[in-house]
Amino acid sequence: MRHKPLKLLAIVLLAVVLVLGYLAHKELANPFQEMPRTIANFSALTTSGEKTEYYYERGDVTLIVLSASWCPACIAEMPTLKKLHEEFSSRGFKILMVSEDDNLKIAARFKKAQSMPWTVVHWNYDLMNALGNPRVIPVSYLVDGNDDIEEIFAGLVDEKRMRSSIEHTLKH
Repeated sequence: MRHKPLKLLAIVLLAVVLVLGYLAHKELANPFQEMPRTIANFSALTTSGEKTEYYYERGDVTLIVLSASWCPACIAEMPTLKKLHEEFSSRGFKILMVSEDDNLKIAARFKKAQSMPWTVVHWNYDLMNALGNPRVIPVSYLVDGNDDIEEIFAGLVDEKRMRSSIEHTLKH
């Protein structure tokens, strides 16, 4: 009889662990708290410390990239981003990078070390809310001239797919 309460307790604990495991998995399966459909204007500081707004930095087609100097995948996608910038910038394509580094000084060093020719801004809570608070990096938002999100790329950018998406968005 004494073992019955222990068995019951073990079953209850197992059920709690399974439920918590399911909830954690469900939470991690979607990297966004809320998936945005459009990009609302947001303000941020550039790596030189000047305040700017998304509306000043956007192009006919804009790729907003969340990145950080400590992220190996973010560093690995730099050559692809540079190629895309070089190939499409004359057609109204812009990249706006959002640094998730701890401070502006680190973000500025990262921009310089990687020779980024595009604007890099430092993250803030309003900006992250405008982007749906993703819990992963790198993540890139391909945005058309009406600020509608055409596509979101979570993880390392697939160059061929990104190139095709930019081409398609520039035509429309």
